[in-house]
Amino acid sequence: MDFIKIKKISILALAIPTAFLSISAIISFANKPDIKNINIPDITNIQFSSSNNDNKDIIDQAKPSSFSYELIGYRFGEKDSSAILKKGNKEYVVAKGQKLEGIYELIEVNENEVIFRNQEKLYKIENLVGK
Repeated sequence: MDFIKIKKISILALAIPTAFLSISAIISFANKPDIKNINIPDITNIQFSSSNNDNKDIIDQAKPSSFSYELIGYRFGEKDSSAILKKGNKEYVVAKGQKLEGIYELIEVNENEVIFRNQEKLYKIENLVGK
């Protein structure tokens, strides 16, 4: 075989994959994802409101019988802390400084316990989550 024919065949063998990869790179740059900024609000600024106001809930708020909530999750840090509690079949997410059912204010969350306050009374829940 002639040297020029071998040269043309090898150049053609390299040119086809190069062209394919170049075209696919151009297409991938043209179809880049549209990245949008998502502003996640600070957890201390979130207001939860319930559209379902039953008379039973109003009676429970007026006469809190006992602090019988179960701790099912928590998050604590220097700035933001929150606790997830369960009572019956209802679950509540309360951030530090917010009130649980409008009665018990979340004071502190740490690895060992979660502390709520109702006027002068303190309610401590031992943290058994993940143990």
